[in-house]
Amino acid sequence: MEIVRSHRQIAAEAAAGVGCGGGAGGLPTYRVAPQLEVRLEEFELFAIDRLRVLKGIADGLSRGKRPEEMEKLVVSLVVTQFRCNISKALVLTNRKWTATIKEQEKDRLTPIVEALSNAYFGPDYSQLRENHHLKHGGRMQFGLFLKGAGLKLEDALAFWRAEFSQKVGSERFDKEYAYSIRHNYGKEGKRTDYTPYSCQKIISATPGVGDHHGCPYRHFGEDNLRAALNKMGISGHPLEEIMDKVKNRHYQLACTMTFEAEHGVSCDTGINHPNQYFSESQKVLKAKNSNG
Repeated sequence: MEIVRSHRQIAAEAAAGVGCGGGAGGLPTYRVAPQLEVRLEEFELFAIDRLRVLKGIADGLSRGKRPEEMEKLVVSLVVTQFRCNISKALVLTNRKWTATIKEQEKDRLTPIVEALSNAYFGPDYSQLRENHHLKHGGRMQFGLFLKGAGLKLEDALAFWRAEFSQKVGSERFDKEYAYSIRHNYGKEGKRTDYTPYSCQKIISATPGVGDHHGCPYRHFGEDNLRAALNKMGISGHPLEEIMDKVKNRHYQLACTMTFEAEHGVSCDTGINHPNQYFSESQKVLKAKNSNG
């Protein structure tokens, strides 16, 4: 397989607005067709991905972007498309894991994968993983939490698309759900940059039937809360102390005690925000890893 022009020459021509087709959409030509075993469906997907990137480049050139701006734009376009493809691959991998590998590796890899999953996502994400859907309240609470934890917009879109597309399909996701995600990041509507919910706001919420958001200490039944805390490795006297705080409606104290029991450290400031729980947990884990 021989390409007539070099990639460097193509890039230079694209930046100058020349080349095959007379613009940024110029494609390299081949003297001999590539000898690859690619199914037609895969070839079409690759072609569409490439056209999307080229269209983005053409739009950038038409707006008169400078060379350094074009470089950032091209990287962003390629990375975004790559992440989208990765998310689709992860969906397929998850299906294969659930169908076959999970049982085959139950004595080796499965305990490790499930432990990592619980450590980083917790019980709230389990409903999304199982049902591949959350109602509006759940999407708002969890989506803004992820935003506060550092998830960028493009990654958030890829994350939610990977889950929701398993139930509603990618096309419906793009039409009905992607807008609200961009809205949360201040890219739609009034361009408001929304912040994650505080504990007080979550506690005062009233989740309805079929909802999976809210505060576990406020909205879980006793059996469900005990099961969730047991799954985090909390039992015995610490568990009973937490449940006593819950019965007396001291929900944030119960959460603080959970943090202390889970990590084995004191939290004198108390927990008043889910993202505080996350960031403080990260500090504890990093300290343990550095000392270990």
